[in-house]
Amino acid sequence: MADIWNSWVRDHYLGLYPWTWIQFESAEHPGPFPFFGGVDPEVVASLQEAHHLMQSAIDTAISDVFAHRGPLDDPERRRRLEDAYAELVQSRLHLRAHIRCGRRPDGTFQWEFPRDPGKSATMTYVGLRGFNAATQQVFPLRFNGATASAMGKFLGLLDGTHTVVELRTAVENSGPSNAGDLTRLLENLKAYDCLGVAQRSSIRPHWIASTQDRDVIHLGHAALLYRQQEQFILFDPWLMPWFAEMPVPSLWGSLLPRPAAIFLTHDHDDHVDPRTLLTMPKDIPVIVPSRKNRRKLYYDYPALLRELGFTRVIELAHGETFPFEEGCIASVPFFGEDPCDIEMPRNCYLVADRGRNTLVHVDSGPTNAGRSALTEGVIDDLVKRYGPISTLFASQQQLQELRTYAVHACLSPPGQWLEVGENGFLTNSYLAQLATAAKARLFVSYATGGADWYPDHLSFMFSRRNPARTALLTANWEQPEALKDKLAPVGCGYHYTRALDIFRATPDGGTTVVSAGEQLFPLTLYRLDHGDPPFMKKR
Repeated sequence: MADIWNSWVRDHYLGLYPWTWIQFESAEHPGPFPFFGGVDPEVVASLQEAHHLMQSAIDTAISDVFAHRGPLDDPERRRRLEDAYAELVQSRLHLRAHIRCGRRPDGTFQWEFPRDPGKSATMTYVGLRGFNAATQQVFPLRFNGATASAMGKFLGLLDGTHTVVELRTAVENSGPSNAGDLTRLLENLKAYDCLGVAQRSSIRPHWIASTQDRDVIHLGHAALLYRQQEQFILFDPWLMPWFAEMPVPSLWGSLLPRPAAIFLTHDHDDHVDPRTLLTMPKDIPVIVPSRKNRRKLYYDYPALLRELGFTRVIELAHGETFPFEEGCIASVPFFGEDPCDIEMPRNCYLVADRGRNTLVHVDSGPTNAGRSALTEGVIDDLVKRYGPISTLFASQQQLQELRTYAVHACLSPPGQWLEVGENGFLTNSYLAQLATAAKARLFVSYATGGADWYPDHLSFMFSRRNPARTALLTANWEQPEALKDKLAPVGCGYHYTRALDIFRATPDGGTTVVSAGEQLFPLTLYRLDHGDPPFMKKR
């Protein structure tokens, strides 16, 4: 062990380069939906297989409509789909073991599968894969004795805020079963040029100097950083390592100040990103939706986060609060963005801080049945309890999709697969009503990218570099900018945000938008302690 530690000066700071990313690897294929709870994974596998085997027939039915061989509103299509599904299931013994379906004597269709609230699709990690995006080198590392959580905890320490001697102490105190693997990890990171060394750690002081109390900083997509006095609170971090997706320097965990807490809103990959979370400090609290709010199925946040190394996972049920000095963050019900109507527990969050309220509404909106934060009186109750909401952060997505293409389609009744389900279908009228009920002073449109370092292949991701693609995807949407006119009569402003916009309180209780400019640009943050990146020096 001594050899690797002698490579660095004891009181220098050691951390991962922001162009390094690491992901855990499991012992076996995790199944259709990792960390999905409330049903046995074997049952989900059968449901997924049945859906997969039906997909080509479904695609043909869709093609018939576009080829004008069949009507758009065929009253018999649902029945034919259900009967074909039942025929498929009855033809396979292993599917029949998990799925009960068929036509009843009265003509209705039966479709059932067993639930088990104690089951979830947990994963066992046995190794990791590291990638240096600057050199395009990949290295695998299999755990010999260490657990994934021990590796995750140590990776969380490599954020550039710990000295070499502190890291060495952490390895020595990790126990004999972990220390060898942690040392091998460091040796691999060093061999593949993934570690940066600095004489100081300036990120946090720089963020403190560049922001003000009660600022909200947009980090891209749905990631928000809220400054509460001298601490920072992070929401839905989905960060990109440099050049891993796009050739643009991006924000990464080591370029952010250590958060006092992380809040996760819902189970989609762009809001719960294991690759981002793996690099975060593991001793901070992570607040997630509570299983108390489940109907039947749920996302197993505790199992995921424990595997990544987090030790303080807090499930916050609707109406419960996470307190901080002179304020709190309240869990608010999340509706919609659920084309399969499985109603997993999800949270929005209200930040109530010394008389100023900020609502992180994310992608929430009306369900297929018309339920929403408006119809259920959620917003009215928030205003009565906490007062008007100064800044409202909400998506303007207007996505609708056939249920068969939704991620959880196999958990939806097969007769509905060719029906349109909402998926973040947020009209300007709904959002205007939302802002009016909240008595908002500023509506902020976010969670649609807002940074050039996000990938192009996702249908909800828009960027200044792809205007033609954006026009294709949004040709049938209401114009997002038209919301501005609907908000004006109630005294609410409108802003479409981009990464590193800062939302700052004004003396009259409103919100002004300022740009962080070069101060918080990723390359500027890196240069604080490291100077120019090595690949820039070579050029």
